[in-house]
Parts: sequence; structure tokens; C-alpha cells
Amino acid sequence: MSFRSKLAVATGSVVLSALALTGCSAGAQPAVPAPGQVTGNQASPGVGGAAGESSEAAENSGEATGTGESGEVRESGQVINDKPGEIDIRAGQHGSEERVVFDLSTLPELSGGIKLMKHELNEQAPVWGGSGEPVEGMEGKSFLHVYLEAADAARTTAGPESFGLPTAKSAVVNDNSHGTAEMTVGLDAGVDYEVLVEGEKVVINMSRGPLGR
Repeated sequence: MSFRSKLAVATGSVVLSALALTGCSAGAQPAVPAPGQVTGNQASPGVGGAAGESSEAAENSGEATGTGESGEVRESGQVINDKPGEIDIRAGQHGSEERVVFDLSTLPELSGGIKLMKHELNEQAPVWGGSGEPVEGMEGKSFLHVYLEAADAARTTAGPESFGLPTAKSAVVNDNSHGTAEMTVGLDAGVDYEVLVEGEKVVINMSRGPLGR
């Protein structure tokens, strides 16, 4: 074999050895994920924390329901009394106005609906109908008394409830007998107000300034 042939064989062996080493090294490398592919425990944008926060925000944006302080800040929309057999008292603030609602819609023995008789604002604190005992726990400097025709055989009363509002401080259904009912709202100041009957709910809107109706 000539010197040139030996050199060619040696060169070919070196090249083959280099290719073999390269192949082994390349086989040990991890696969590179395609753009946008998620591997292992990585979180992709829009999943996990961000989605959880959005879900929580959606829940917190729902309309609050309940009685007393747990039912504050209510905007437009129907609120359902989920306390069968009870009068639900709730309140909220709507801009410069405050609202107190007495919901009689789930009283099983209420017949013939309700009808507004009269209302008056004075400094006379409420008393329990029949006994004439003062209603303990009522807050306010003046009191708005609302009288209804309401044929409730169970003679259901409710409250008093306290509210963390600037003007409306408390409310009670302090009498419900002989076909009539009295409900009272304790106020921290004089107000302009209106009393509405909507189905079996009494809605009282009030403001320290003019209501603008």
C-alpha cells in the first residue's frame, strides 16, 4: 500500500470516529419544545393564578344578599328572600340615597298582600305591639314609622337590625297583629323620604337632601 493510500484510510477513520462521538452526544440532549408548548410543571399565561383571580373577582362582584349589616350596598337587581317564614330586613346605599327594604314575600300565612296605610317621622322610639315594651337595640335620633294593612295569621315580627349606613341606623317590625303591621326605621338625621309598596315588599328611599323625584 502506498503512502497516499495509507493517509486516505487514516483520514477516513478519524472522520468516522468524530461522527460517532457527535451522534452519541446529540442523543443525550433533551428535546427542545416547540414555541408555545408547555412542559413539566410550567404554567401557561391565562391559566392558574390569573384565572383563579378572575373567578374570585366574578364571585365578589355578585350582588350581596342577607339581612342587616351583611346586606349593605345593593345596586339594581332583584333580591330574593331566602328565609322562608321570616321577614327579611335589609338596607343599602345607592349614591347619595339610602334604602331600607322590609320583605314579607315568604310569610306562609300572609293573605291578601299588603297595603300602605300611613307613615310618620318623629322622635318616638318604637315599642312592641301588644305589650308596649320599648324595643331594645334600636339606634337613631328620630324614627320613621310605617303602618300597613297585612293579614298575617302568624303575627310575625322581625329585628331589630343594625346598619352601618350614614343615616339609616336600625330597623324593626315591632307590631303585626289584628290585620295591621308597624315597621320602624331609626335615623341619625332628618331626611327626605318616600315609601313604596312593591308586591309584598316595603321599600323606603331616603336622602339627607332632596330625593329629586
